[in-house]
Amino acid sequence: MSPLKPRLKEALRDGLLRWYRRDRRDLPWRRTRDPYRIWVSEIMLQQTTVKTVSPRYEEFLGRFPDVKALARSSEESVLRAWAGLGYYRRARAMREAAIKIRDVHGGAFPDRYEDVLSLPGVGRYTAGAVMSIAFGKPYPLVDGNVARVFARLFALRGDLKTSAMSQRLWALAAELLDRRAPGDWNQALMELGATICLPEAPRCSACPVSRLCSARIGGSTGSYPESARRVRAEPLRVEALYVERGGRVLLWKRGDGERILKGHWGFPEIRHVDARPGKLIKTLRHSIMNHRIVLRLRYATLQGGGRPKSARWVNREKLREYLVSSLWLKCLPPRDGANSGLGGNRGTRYLFSPVGSRK
Repeated sequence: MSPLKPRLKEALRDGLLRWYRRDRRDLPWRRTRDPYRIWVSEIMLQQTTVKTVSPRYEEFLGRFPDVKALARSSEESVLRAWAGLGYYRRARAMREAAIKIRDVHGGAFPDRYEDVLSLPGVGRYTAGAVMSIAFGKPYPLVDGNVARVFARLFALRGDLKTSAMSQRLWALAAELLDRRAPGDWNQALMELGATICLPEAPRCSACPVSRLCSARIGGSTGSYPESARRVRAEPLRVEALYVERGGRVLLWKRGDGERILKGHWGFPEIRHVDARPGKLIKTLRHSIMNHRIVLRLRYATLQGGGRPKSARWVNREKLREYLVSSLWLKCLPPRDGANSGLGGNRGTRYLFSPVGSRK
């Protein structure tokens, strides 16, 4: 792709920046230049909507207000604070990055691109976002919103996820970057994609740069970006058990070899414990990343008297302190139903109240 004409670049920058500074959404992470807080917001916003992140962002910062607080926290406390945001490896990587910042950089968030890029869980996009927004340094970025905007602006044909297209998109981002206001420019591109240049129904009449958009001019906005081949979801069947004894519930710490929810506390599966499965209660359907899960819930009787390795008895009132995934949270029985629907065994109680699947 040949270099863009200077007049086109200036027109794009002028139109988009004026629109952004006038009409941008008032989001909590836009009221700060603290690199830690901007980094937290960028990690949270990966694969998660602004609507979901906004209230959780303030809650998270209330518990972990700075790098040092995050670095000295336990993994379990971070996962609990992350509950409901999904993609939990992001939370683990954030804690690991905070420990590195504390140990290598004395607790001060690094201001060199290479140092930010070296942090666990930080890629080219996140490093560019932090450097441009927090430090005002001229680093470009490309995320899903920016890629879609570029595909329509310049009528780019092809799968946006290929290596060749990625190089092309990053080259465009670098060429268009407004070095006088890199933070505002990068945010303006993302804001355009998030609020105007939408995936299914772009609001071209409200776009500040529609007169410069190749797809709009050609009347083919709906043809861009070209659809990528969808990754087929992998089916996964889970046989889960719920055992409650004396007001305590048996939980299982999932290992690193699990296909989903590695390192999470959850209800044990039949393969985890020596138990006698009972009556089937309900079949739930749930999705996590590229897994399409069918979870069958059963009453069970734990065999033997000892606590299985990797398991823990937890007071029923404290289950939410351990169960962070919505897969398990949706299955928590209501408090007022704790004594309903029980069998005749008065020594050990077995209860599971099914709940509908995630969207």
